[in-house]
Amino acid sequence: MKAVDSLVHQMARRGVEVIFGIPGGANLPLYDSLYDSSIQSILMKHEQQAIHAAEGYARVKGKPGLVTATSGPGATNLITGLVNAWMDSTPVVAITGQVVRQFMGTDAFQEADIVGLVLPHTKYATTVMDPHRLAQEFVNAYENAMTGRQGPVLLDVPRDVMQADVDSTALHDLLPEKQFVRRPPAPSKDLIASACKAISLSERPVILVGGGVYSSNATREVLRLAEIIGAPVVTTTPGKTAVPEDHPLVLGVVGMHGRLEADLAIIESDLVLCVGTRLSDRAVGPPKDFSSNKRIIHIDVDPSEVGKNVSVDIGIVGDAKEVLSMILADIESYVDNRPIEDKVTKFKEIGRSYDEYMINEMGSSTITSWKVVSILREELPRDAIVTTGVGQHQMWAQLFYRVYEPGTFITSSGLGTMGFGLPAAFGAKVAAPERIVVDMDGDGSFLMTCQTLASIAEYGYPVIVVVFDNRTLGMVRQWQDMFYRKRIKDSDIPDLTDIIKLSQSFGVEAVFVDSLESLRSSVRRAVANDEALVLDVPIHKDEKVYPMVPPGKYLSDVIVPPGFEVHAKLQT
Repeated sequence: MKAVDSLVHQMARRGVEVIFGIPGGANLPLYDSLYDSSIQSILMKHEQQAIHAAEGYARVKGKPGLVTATSGPGATNLITGLVNAWMDSTPVVAITGQVVRQFMGTDAFQEADIVGLVLPHTKYATTVMDPHRLAQEFVNAYENAMTGRQGPVLLDVPRDVMQADVDSTALHDLLPEKQFVRRPPAPSKDLIASACKAISLSERPVILVGGGVYSSNATREVLRLAEIIGAPVVTTTPGKTAVPEDHPLVLGVVGMHGRLEADLAIIESDLVLCVGTRLSDRAVGPPKDFSSNKRIIHIDVDPSEVGKNVSVDIGIVGDAKEVLSMILADIESYVDNRPIEDKVTKFKEIGRSYDEYMINEMGSSTITSWKVVSILREELPRDAIVTTGVGQHQMWAQLFYRVYEPGTFITSSGLGTMGFGLPAAFGAKVAAPERIVVDMDGDGSFLMTCQTLASIAEYGYPVIVVVFDNRTLGMVRQWQDMFYRKRIKDSDIPDLTDIIKLSQSFGVEAVFVDSLESLRSSVRRAVANDEALVLDVPIHKDEKVYPMVPPGKYLSDVIVPPGFEVHAKLQT
């Protein structure tokens, strides 16, 4: 049998149902083998879209998304998605074709050292030179993508390796080799006890939730601990999808564009329990300011993250669910159940007053981003999956769209990849065809990967796309306006591209939204019929995302919109 047939056989045994990609000369043997397989191959229009679709699929399915590309430019077009998956700890298996072994290193046609290019941003990357190792290497890579901190892996396979004959024993069920399934160490019981004691002594504890809480399925444990100790729960951007935002203790996202009440909770805390988060600069600001006058407990499955960005008082390496379960088993011997403090109520009131201000700021009929997001939340089912591109619209969604069920908010957090939203939405819909999937996008981000509409129409996986159309790279323009003396340069998009006609040319219906009532009725219809629809929503290009903490500043230095007097409260 051919080595590539053994690869496809192991893919099927691992439960692979779909692979996104584009065929080319170097990976044609894989496509030829897939021809006789039950695995669905989905032809995308660009390799970056293919890997973002695999990311969206992975985040919904909770298992690796698969993507394939040919050698050279096909492989290099995957790099942005691989780094994106690395930054957001998304399990992806990329299989790239490579030139035949005898031509490697000669600058052959469409040759690129993809392994060398992506090695720093993958959990594992290798060129498979031995045909008899191909099936085993896939099993190793697949399991490694899911073990410990999840992330992307890559197998680069020369075309002649795929086509080589191997023994049929490669059809046997293979187990991953030991070095690829290293489990995190058992959490230290002494550190668990220290954490429980520190929590019991704190008067204003806060739980900061990162994406690792969702990856480890630790939502229930986080909420139970918060209820016992009476602590508000705040999240990073990746952690937004981990907890229901209608829970009375959940305040929302922290950081540069965080909720006022969430940032205030961090500012006023005397202890922060950080779970499954990198504690990036966008979330916590300058590390010294974040840790000043408070104790920091950091739980993470990746030992390299504990203490990397912020000095911690107690660092616990382990799976979030396991560590929190151990804390829950001990915490009640340290502290009785605490009632929800008045401060949590105060935080919530600040959030509600801010929402009311933003909704009413421009009058009842004017289309603003906050109103658009509000209507979407009202009209979408609780379990609808929302993706975003990157830019102002992403922050508006982060601030104002409430997650009701874990796993229903997918965005590019660590890398901030424009163009992520639409292909990720497509991949999410492939993973969950019975769910409503919506991409909230900006016009700049949408135009980067709009060709995904062709795949949406071709394969019949309907996605609702809401384009916040302000004809500018909104976040760039906001920074130029606020920090570069209003010197607007190359951020405005000429009003030449007709998004309605563009979408229709790909086979997807589109509607220009000229009122809030039109938006509501269009969304309601698309949801009822589960149909693909692009909504072009005009937004004024001078509309800004507030709150905003200037780069390099701490959370207390927040800028709020003119007219909303809350800054003084943040100083108390």
